[in-house]
Amino acid sequence: MEISAWEIDILARRINSSISGYSLSTVYSIDQGALLRLRHETKHELLIAISSFATWLTTKNLALPQAEPFVTKIRETIERTKLTKVAQAGDERIAEFSFESKDGERNSLFAEFFAGGNLVLVDEKGIILETEKSQRFRHRSIIVGEKYELPPSRGVSLRVLTRESLRSLAEASLKSHEGSLTLVRWFGRTVGTSRKFVEEIFHKSGVILDIPFASISDKEIDLLAEAVEDLKKRLESSNKGYLLLPEEDLEEDQEVDVCSLIPSTWKALVEERKATIQEFPTLSEALDEAQVQALVLERRSKASKEIRSKAEELDSAISKQDVQIVKNKLNSEELRRIASELMQSYPENMDEMLVKKLEFIGIVERDAVRVGSYRFVNEPRAFVSSFSKSSAMASRLFDEAKRLESNNLNIFRSREDLLRRKQTLLDQTRISEERAAKRITLERRTREWFERYRWFLTSDLRLAVGGRDSTSNSIVINKYTETGDVVFHADIHGSPFFVLKTKGKQESDLGSSIELELAQATASFSRAWKDELGSADAFWVRPDQIKKSAPSGEYLPRGSFFIEGKKNFVKHVKVELALGIMTSDKLPHEGNEPAPDSREQMAQPVVICGPEKSLSGYCIALAKIAPGKEKSTAIARKIKQTLVGRVRNEGLKEAVKKMSIDEFIRVLPSGTYKLVSEKQNG
Repeated sequence: MEISAWEIDILARRINSSISGYSLSTVYSIDQGALLRLRHETKHELLIAISSFATWLTTKNLALPQAEPFVTKIRETIERTKLTKVAQAGDERIAEFSFESKDGERNSLFAEFFAGGNLVLVDEKGIILETEKSQRFRHRSIIVGEKYELPPSRGVSLRVLTRESLRSLAEASLKSHEGSLTLVRWFGRTVGTSRKFVEEIFHKSGVILDIPFASISDKEIDLLAEAVEDLKKRLESSNKGYLLLPEEDLEEDQEVDVCSLIPSTWKALVEERKATIQEFPTLSEALDEAQVQALVLERRSKASKEIRSKAEELDSAISKQDVQIVKNKLNSEELRRIASELMQSYPENMDEMLVKKLEFIGIVERDAVRVGSYRFVNEPRAFVSSFSKSSAMASRLFDEAKRLESNNLNIFRSREDLLRRKQTLLDQTRISEERAAKRITLERRTREWFERYRWFLTSDLRLAVGGRDSTSNSIVINKYTETGDVVFHADIHGSPFFVLKTKGKQESDLGSSIELELAQATASFSRAWKDELGSADAFWVRPDQIKKSAPSGEYLPRGSFFIEGKKNFVKHVKVELALGIMTSDKLPHEGNEPAPDSREQMAQPVVICGPEKSLSGYCIALAKIAPGKEKSTAIARKIKQTLVGRVRNEGLKEAVKKMSIDEFIRVLPSGTYKLVSEKQNG
């Protein structure tokens, strides 16, 4: 797969237009590349895939279970820095990702999309800090400690190529004795673009590819220049992406390919029924699918490699049997013909030509002891010379013909058995490959900003966000609390701050029911759970009552705030929560941020933890928990099993089965647990 420099520019510009205000959360490894996970204070997270052939905004779960050494090293430098810019480097198939830390330190990650791909991290002076592959070339070196240099230009950029510049290039090349090249080879060397676009330009122009460059005319230059302009317009106006998928049973080595338009070479492959073309709304989505296809193909191949090897062995045995069946049939017919002729006449001395023919067929062989004598292979004691009468020899040959025909019947039965075994193996292969493909969970739900914290939706679908620790407590209060919101805190050390987003409603709209839900969540996510308390007290205040500094002479620990004025207490709330499964289309989307594609959202389950009364209105399955003795991993497995059993929609049930146990563990309060049965629920 080769993505052109022009398309790299399109992809880089698309990414750059989406990253304002985002910082790098972490870096993962993907197959032959890396995955950047970006987060924003109020927008949903972004994922940027950087493979060996392109970079794009992805919605897929492409991350490998374990980070490669290069990714582990660069995390230390660029994690938690701001991604300030993504741009094509020069006119090359290279993208530059620019990062800036809070201290003003700047680094760049160069992603090269040629020669198998490479990733290079440099400092603000361009000195290489880390590289995925150390390489030395004639014109530059990719070595840690050396200065990073772009590769020398491969030719004039397609973007700036005009009729006049093409004519000047042709004249210069003719003077430098390049006339021995074919026209297409000269064009490919002179113009810096991908092979598929060179072929498209020649197809559109109608100029013959392999004519000598020395014979190029002004007309042909004009035709090529017109085709270049047409291609540039098509590329600039294209907002879609296209995927070329080879037919599965195609023996030729045809690869998956991606393009922002449909080249004529692709159309030819479709007409020849060698491939199909899929259309996607964007080039990024086409690249996502290409990466998925490559991963599925690899997993399928690994899952069925041994079984396919056994099936190929059976196939070889069946082929040998087919050859033997044909050979036996021909030999049997020949023996019957010879026997019929012998019934008419039989020479006194056995005709040497006849003996040679029988030897060639494999019926007789020379005797090692009796020189000049021949005996029957199937019956070594029977010599040809002992058959003095033609009728006796004919009868013997008829018997040999019958034996070959009988052998064929046995081979046919054996062949049928081999075919059945082969089909069984092929069925096993198909099942193994389908299972392997199903186990790949590539769809990744777009995460909202509040999912980094404790959160749930109240029964009237208002968002409640709480801190996980002292740092996130500070962030929730300082960044996400607005005038009109309501802030909850438990009357116990080690409590989160929970903020109820009022969405413009008045404080008086809080209501006793919503008040109790927030109080229960705040108390249950506090130290009360770890201490296995049955109940705890909580209170709520207005945002303007929360002060960042303590009164004179007092000290506030990190993540703590001073509460001024009246506290509205909710007494003796039960320390108990529920875990539920909701669908991601019900998640709130803050401000003017558009919701992600609903087609994706409807298929995605979300694990949520909060008060049972809150969750029961919008979750499709619930399991209640209380402080107990079981550890997080054990209880998470039980909860997952319980929720899977309570999901009625088969599609969502399968999606929940594929969810990681870590997603269930992440939403649990700190401590130990027990499942509360429905009887206990009362």
